[in-house]
Amino acid sequence: MSPTDQVGRFAKTIRRFSWTPPWLRWNPEADHDLSWGMSILFGLSGSFSVGNLYYSHPILNILADEFGVSDQQSSLVPTITQTGYAAGLLLIVPVGDIVRRRPMVLSLIFVTAMIWLGCTLTKSFSAFLGLSFLVGLFTVTPQLMLPLAVQYAPQRHRATMISIVLSGLVFGVLVARLLSGIVTQYTSWRNVYWISFGLQVLAWSSLFFSMPDYPILSPGTSYPRTLQKIVTLPFLKPELAQHSFIAFLTQGMFTSFWTTLTFQLADVFHLSTLAIGLFALIGLSPVLLNPVISRLLISRVHPHGSLIIALLTALAAICIGTFVGTFSIAGPVIWAFLGDLGMNTIMVANRVAIAHVDPKAHNAVNSVYMVHTFCGQLFGTAVGNALYASGGWTHAGAFNIAQMIAGLLILALRGPHEQGWVGWRGGWDLSGPKPEKNIQSPAPETDAEAADEGTSTEKPTDVLDEERGAKEEGKSS
Repeated sequence: MSPTDQVGRFAKTIRRFSWTPPWLRWNPEADHDLSWGMSILFGLSGSFSVGNLYYSHPILNILADEFGVSDQQSSLVPTITQTGYAAGLLLIVPVGDIVRRRPMVLSLIFVTAMIWLGCTLTKSFSAFLGLSFLVGLFTVTPQLMLPLAVQYAPQRHRATMISIVLSGLVFGVLVARLLSGIVTQYTSWRNVYWISFGLQVLAWSSLFFSMPDYPILSPGTSYPRTLQKIVTLPFLKPELAQHSFIAFLTQGMFTSFWTTLTFQLADVFHLSTLAIGLFALIGLSPVLLNPVISRLLISRVHPHGSLIIALLTALAAICIGTFVGTFSIAGPVIWAFLGDLGMNTIMVANRVAIAHVDPKAHNAVNSVYMVHTFCGQLFGTAVGNALYASGGWTHAGAFNIAQMIAGLLILALRGPHEQGWVGWRGGWDLSGPKPEKNIQSPAPETDAEAADEGTSTEKPTDVLDEERGAKEEGKSS
């Protein structure tokens, strides 16, 4: 077989693999607003995927016994997995701007599930480590779904729908740790991995029959140019830089609290491992409440106003948790509930604020934001643990108080309507949601592969909505 025939056969295989059911192919004349069912499916699929990063956390000692390695060596598993995830944020997520996202999402979930199956079956610790890195690298599908929620959610429901998808991610983090600890305690750690494999297959099947074949955001843009945009965006977009730094500090607070909490509950309040694991259930309540908060607050108030309220709520929770938590378990309970509620509200308000930073590069914008978030998690874990080891609960709590105060200062440096880097030009009005910008997209370009499937590279829904509104206003006048 000639090289040309081999290439042709490979291309044909790819087209078959990326086949789209007729009812999901892109129709530029149809209504493409994100539905409630689709936003819930994105949230659940993201929950099933992001759990891959956290199943190993409560069972590192079990993994050490299983593979015959030291506890220090087993602690490399989450580190390697998170390293792969960081690489995926930088190298894979930006690809979502230049390819069709449906086949990309389905391919990533499929590949991740197959690699996860290897983790489930292997008896070699070196192979387990290598496969864990690959799992982290390809477990970035939630970060492709979030920009879709931002782009296609109707304006009146955008905050709530973003909140649903984000709540799914936080839900996955908390439930993964809880499920892993309980299942492993009564059966085998491999059963946890089998459950996760089944959930990933379920997510792939559900998305295959439900996820539309969304058009390419930036057809004709090269991969190197997309990577370059990740570097330049924070220096060109003050709004993105401001909210990314707030996310850095918020995630630093979140991970610092949940990491040091384990030591406080065990050493001071003498709780069992199971009881400490069940403590995560407190963090689930804010996840369930956040869509309601988004509907009542974020969708009606400018993101700046929502952030002020959320940061002050988190700050109050941390102050109570820090000082009451030295003698009563009520302190950590209040911090876990109100602190997580504030954190989730901050993350949703940030997403709403940066929704229109660059409508042709939603995934590049998301990469910048998520890299700051990830670095904040590493920063909070490292500094929080060091302060707890040297000065105990109050020192770690003081660090978190300082992070929330710093977040308020960063928010105060740049007003809600300021277009530059510093100042409050445009006024102080926080009474309404952030107004939509009049974004004009370039004329759509033809994508040959999409055309074969009956899809298109048409304009995003939010841009089409604005253009339709402008036409209606012109007619009325």
